Amino acid sequence: MSNAETQFRTQVQYSGSDDGIAPKVSAVEDTAATGTTNVGVNTRLGHKKSRTGCQRCRARRVKCDEVHPLCGSCQRFKVSCIYENRSASRAPERRESSRIRNRVGTPSVKFEVDRTTTKLAEPPESKHRRILELRLLYHYNTKTGRSISGHDDQMGPELWATTLPLLALKHEALLYSMCAIAALHLSRLEPDNTEAIDAYQNYLGLALQQHRQDVTQLSKTNADAACLTSSIIRIYAFAALQERPLTTYAPPAQFLYMTSGALMVFHEAWNFVGDDESSTVLRYVKNMTIWSEGKASFGESWKVPFHECNGLDLSHLLQTNEIEDPPELWDPRTRESYQSAVNYIGSVQLAIAAGEAGQHILRRLLVFPVLIPRRFIDLVVERQPRALVMLAHYFALVARFKYLWWIGDAGRREVRGIQTALSAEWGGVMSWPLSVIEAESK
Repeated sequence: MSNAETQFRTQVQYSGSDDGIAPKVSAVEDTAATGTTNVGVNTRLGHKKSRTGCQRCRARRVKCDEVHPLCGSCQRFKVSCIYENRSASRAPERRESSRIRNRVGTPSVKFEVDRTTTKLAEPPESKHRRILELRLLYHYNTKTGRSISGHDDQMGPELWATTLPLLALKHEALLYSMCAIAALHLSRLEPDNTEAIDAYQNYLGLALQQHRQDVTQLSKTNADAACLTSSIIRIYAFAALQERPLTTYAPPAQFLYMTSGALMVFHEAWNFVGDDESSTVLRYVKNMTIWSEGKASFGESWKVPFHECNGLDLSHLLQTNEIEDPPELWDPRTRESYQSAVNYIGSVQLAIAAGEAGQHILRRLLVFPVLIPRRFIDLVVERQPRALVMLAHYFALVARFKYLWWIGDAGRREVRGIQTALSAEWGGVMSWPLSVIEAESK
């Protein structure tokens, strides 16, 4: 087994859960790995049903508060929140765009919820659906695939633009996720293209639904596709950060849970592909450069992301004598989670200082929510100030890659949002991330 494979297996076992063993995927559990939940019919009386609520609330026939991009119910259950149509506040724009679309004779593809199974049903086969999907696949192969392969200098073009599309022809979840990310990319390039906006929301819903089924039925035949689908979902999670409202800051729970869930998928899939030389995922792991051997050379601790020396320059984020917070929060699991976050963020800072290539820095940042202990994510979602400050340091590093369409201004927005959520006593430890985004904005 290569060094990269050994380190990957060790890292997965370390970060999958707080006790070192990743939880098993269960068909009856809500899972962030897919962003969906195993919903049943749960009829509630005494309210007027929403006609414009999210897909999950409508499928469960419960009242949706229609908060975008994450309604209260989906936030509470920590699942993906998908709307079939844009919110009512954007209705005038939608009607105008619809008139433009109708003038050129372009019908829409309708996705409906099957009320008997509470599942999102595929649209019927039609000429327009075939043309739409061909258009999306063409856009993915010529533009989107290339745009998301930039963080992968070795296998990138082959994996994202060649191997993945071929594999998608055999696996629906992967195919739907390709259509979704291509439609999202197209909607960013053409803001008035409401067909693309509807398509990405609908295909994402289908992708998450099918992906969840695949994850609960992992095998040697679908393990590679499941891992690649999770990777595309992580790209979507980053892209969605740019559009979430930050008037009153709330932690990016959907982003964190969707991206961290990929670890569960990789951990389960590794049982099937870990010794398969023909596996795409195995070849990808062998080419990963964010991990070095388990022991780092002198002055190169950053090559091992969680090395204890990486966080020395950020040790002030762990000091309790300067900034008081409840002592009960400092149980061993919490302290270990904070230390892991500081070590990892420190490793990225040191890698930048050492001149590591930009695509490798980006890869480190992409897998941070995947590898960080789940306890740290829970602390962020609980709005613990110290966890938010550490998250601000992470997003300050993400801001370096604002030129990528699926990252954009997300880093700066999150840092500014976190600043508004903290009391004045935390201002000192926020100086570094604020200075970084200020420099990046020039």
